[in-house]
Amino acid sequence: MTGRIFEIREFTLQDGPGPRVTVFMQGCPLRCAWCHNPEGQEFAGGRETTDSEIADEVMRIADFLVMSGGGVTLSGGEPLAQADFAAAIIDQIRMREPRLTHAVETSGYATPEDYRKVVSRLDLVYQDVKFPDLEGYRRWTGVDAAPVFENIRWLKASGLPFIARVPCIPTVNDSRETKDAIMRLLDGADNLLDVEFLPYNPMAGAKYARLGRKYEPRFVKLKS
Repeated sequence: MTGRIFEIREFTLQDGPGPRVTVFMQGCPLRCAWCHNPEGQEFAGGRETTDSEIADEVMRIADFLVMSGGGVTLSGGEPLAQADFAAAIIDQIRMREPRLTHAVETSGYATPEDYRKVVSRLDLVYQDVKFPDLEGYRRWTGVDAAPVFENIRWLKASGLPFIARVPCIPTVNDSRETKDAIMRLLDGADNLLDVEFLPYNPMAGAKYARLGRKYEPRFVKLKS
């Protein structure tokens, strides 16, 4: 199957247990004001490839990944925006080396069918939780996030191990009240392994310049 990616990064250490190969898939329907991978936003960007070609790259270091307890993580962009391709990548790699673990980093913005299609194939889910309410998503990401909350409810009930990641953006969602509301949203999930509150990274601004775009976040005054 053919799809689009913008990078394959080997030996990543923050995208799951052990060393990983992280596949950054092209395209994202969200427009987060703080996006740190703007090169992955447009669906027409990146390069075209196949699930078999990606598996070929992973297999070059598969023995090392297995010995180290690592595996493959799909990131982006939003990997579930190419749900069939993401599922094909997982199936292709698992067919060749079933001992590798598989994870995804996702906003959760996908149809329930696409979300479950991919997530049910995984060993670990990094579920992004940006806000505890629809209004926050609408204002700062530009989408109606009703599918996100439906998918989080399903994930909590699924039994699949997941880690919630909260990007803490100054003056946007970093208040104690917002964090407490997010924790209430996640409450009751026995399969929740951890909640990671991630600090805002202003270094993403350099990427926008390389793309010929201005980085003008409305939420924080950048130092000159």
